[in-house]
Amino acid sequence: MIFDKIENLDRYKEFADYAEQIKHFIEKDKKEHLPEGRYELDGNNLFALVQTYETKDKENARMEAHKKYADLQFMEEGEERIYIDFTDELEVEEDKTPTQDILFYKKAEDHGFHVLTEGTFGYYAPQDAHMPCIKNHQKQKVRKIVFKIIAGNCPAARQ
Repeated sequence: MIFDKIENLDRYKEFADYAEQIKHFIEKDKKEHLPEGRYELDGNNLFALVQTYETKDKENARMEAHKKYADLQFMEEGEERIYIDFTDELEVEEDKTPTQDILFYKKAEDHGFHVLTEGTFGYYAPQDAHMPCIKNHQKQKVRKIVFKIIAGNCPAARQ
């Protein structure tokens, strides 16, 4: 797990192969306010999901993780909490990996949270369980870009 400001992305060797593409896409979205959806950046190795939604209560959310992709979640507008945990300390509740790259975990105590604010990102490798989209102080509309980085191509995401 990594939590930092996007201007520090180049400091992490984990993102060396994709930092320029990620920063370029963020700048493009800031200028053009792209429609929500999926954007291919490097085939199946790297793609972006532009999302706009209202944050929710923690009670209505589940911890999740992915096997194939790591998430780099960049907050463009608004703020939210992302609760964090370790997948090896959780019990799988629902495994959707046969058709989707997501596992959901049974409720448990978490290891805290990151507060994503405008210009910050959280990085969650396959071993990092995370619960995104949670209100910080109050529910609010946010705009976020989730960059999906294939786990085999990102050193921090290799298991």
